[in-house]
Amino acid sequence: MNFETAIVDDIVLDDSSKYFGRVGGYDGIGTVSFRKSKGLFKSRGFAKPYFSNFVNYPLKNEVIYIFSLPTPEIQSNSYGETYYYIAPINIWNNPHHNGLPTVFSNEDLPDSQKRDYQQTSAGSARQVSDTGNGIDLGASFVERTSLKPVKKFEGDVIIEGRLGNSIRLGSTNIANNNPLNNWSVDGNSGDPITIIRNGQGDTGSVGFLPTEEDVNQDPSSIYLTTTQKINVEPSSTNYFSYKEEAPTLPKDYNKKQVIISSGRLLFNSSTDHILLSSAKSISLSSNSTVNIDSSKVIMQTQNVYLGSKNASEPLVLGDTTAVLLKEVIDILQELVEASAIASNGGGSILSFQQVAPSLLTRIQNLDTSQIKSKYNYTV
Repeated sequence: MNFETAIVDDIVLDDSSKYFGRVGGYDGIGTVSFRKSKGLFKSRGFAKPYFSNFVNYPLKNEVIYIFSLPTPEIQSNSYGETYYYIAPINIWNNPHHNGLPTVFSNEDLPDSQKRDYQQTSAGSARQVSDTGNGIDLGASFVERTSLKPVKKFEGDVIIEGRLGNSIRLGSTNIANNNPLNNWSVDGNSGDPITIIRNGQGDTGSVGFLPTEEDVNQDPSSIYLTTTQKINVEPSSTNYFSYKEEAPTLPKDYNKKQVIISSGRLLFNSSTDHILLSSAKSISLSSNSTVNIDSSKVIMQTQNVYLGSKNASEPLVLGDTTAVLLKEVIDILQELVEASAIASNGGGSILSFQQVAPSLLTRIQNLDTSQIKSKYNYTV
């Protein structure tokens, strides 16, 4: 199997491609059209992706390795071969793109761009700090020269996307008692950490300088830690409700944990439960409100404190209070009825007789069932 280099002219991603029918329709998704140089002659052709379950399609004007292997019709034509390709060649050592304006000539390029690529070919690192070099990378892909590769440390296994998204299977890195990155201030070298990041925060405009993940600046990220201390800045750390053993501040915690940080978090269960279980407490802290909207809210606990962790006034029980009030009303009714016929030495007491009828009516209209909630219950 002989490897050759070629540069990508186009890639078939859907049925809008002009080559869609020529490469077998949907069976040819990922196929690239390429051009290569053989001596004084240039040749063109098509190449299919070599891997079936790992996708890293090249962009236009990226360089790829191509090689010939049997076609799907090998059973009927043992001599038939077709080109396959593997991932783009790491020309610029940058995950964003590795496109070249052309591998054959750069006669149509402005002098500034010629110097950029000629100097790179001579061994200098490509350090673009403007708005790009006008390379045609495809119909929708836009070069962003401020995007930075992820900084690597000893023992890392890293997967990087083209646009600031990455997965780091890394560890704590300490050399001569000095932490080498922002998650290595605690723990021991070799303690594992996994960082999933989508997008880069404000890391400056120079795109070739590697950068570390930043939980407070990156748009969305997930950290899985063991002993690392992550300097995360939560929106709220209002833990006023704790009587004792309040949670350690997130930036000070250095044991195994999972941190999810983004502009908004949505946890959705479409067919079953969302279960939150904790060995200690479950803390809900907000700078605004905590809202619970449901057809029914059930709280089963030994003690409930409302308004303050130091609340000392017990709540009344609805049914018990209604029974007690009904008893008081019955007693008052009997007393008023007796007052209506009370006498003094054989004569009626006019003051009682005058007010008793109206008082009796008011007492009879009292309804203790109205004091009980139809929706809220306690024990």
